[in-house]
Amino acid sequence: MASRNKKWRVGAAFTAAAVLTLSACGNGNGDGGDDDALNVAVVLKTTTSPYWLQVMGGVEDAAAEHGVNVTVGGATQETEVQEQIDRIQADLTNQPDVLVVSPTQAEQLQPILQSAVDEGTPVVLLDTNIEGWDGAETFIGTDNWDLGQAVGEFLLDEAGSGELLTIRGVAGNPSTDNRIDGALEVLQGTDFNLVADLGADSDRAQARAVTADALQANPELDVIFAANDDMALGAIEAVRGAGLDLDDFFIVGVDGTGDAIDSIIAGELDATMAQGAYEMGARSIEEAIRVAAGEDVEAEIAIDTTLVTAENAEEFAAALEEQAAE
Repeated sequence: MASRNKKWRVGAAFTAAAVLTLSACGNGNGDGGDDDALNVAVVLKTTTSPYWLQVMGGVEDAAAEHGVNVTVGGATQETEVQEQIDRIQADLTNQPDVLVVSPTQAEQLQPILQSAVDEGTPVVLLDTNIEGWDGAETFIGTDNWDLGQAVGEFLLDEAGSGELLTIRGVAGNPSTDNRIDGALEVLQGTDFNLVADLGADSDRAQARAVTADALQANPELDVIFAANDDMALGAIEAVRGAGLDLDDFFIVGVDGTGDAIDSIIAGELDATMAQGAYEMGARSIEEAIRVAAGEDVEAEIAIDTTLVTAENAEEFAAALEEQAAE
């Protein structure tokens, strides 16, 4: 049984229809933008989750600061790959100066992104890279393998052992897969026993359902690592729904969303590995400006992550308040 001490030390910083469209005016005064300004199209995986709202906040604030006209769109859910492709196609008809994309599925997105590059529109990848494709100007995001390894080390230090459930995101999503696989590599051969490794499409309701099933099949299950915060919160709902005591579980998520931070403060979720979502969005605009100007940019730009626990959750929550898009 894993240790249940809720007062662990803080780890070091590893520091709507089918498609929703939002616009940020480059001059920041809401008058429709500057016709002479740089035009950047940003297409995210979705525009309906807390994590992506923070990314959008960074995009919009940086666009206003630097005088860039930007449109932000995305699918209704991360599983709706065709919606994202349709959004990209629609944006390309407007001939943006730079296209910023967070790909849902690499194999399905690569052809349209390659077509954009072939037609002269530079592409910046955000949050999720496309391994083996060299068409992007740069990739901006988290090293998700390292993030997973850090979570594995945290579980070793703070839980010590346990019957482990891991919850992945959308099948084939390298970001969420790398988080889980990185952690499992660290935990291999330790006192953790992996009882189930399940997918939940980065969705809270699906995570609640798969966790409920895992709890029934594995009564000793007591440690859960979910590849995003929505799924971690769904796991918490499943534990409650089964009439079990959350104090008997050690549950960790990823992203650092406001809902997850509130859950930590409430003594429910044990930790989240927060990505720099706002910084990631802002940096994508800054790099798009450099790309459009013909400047050299780094092939990969890593954004730091921060371990959030009960000890620093309130401080982190205060920082989040100004970051999310309205």
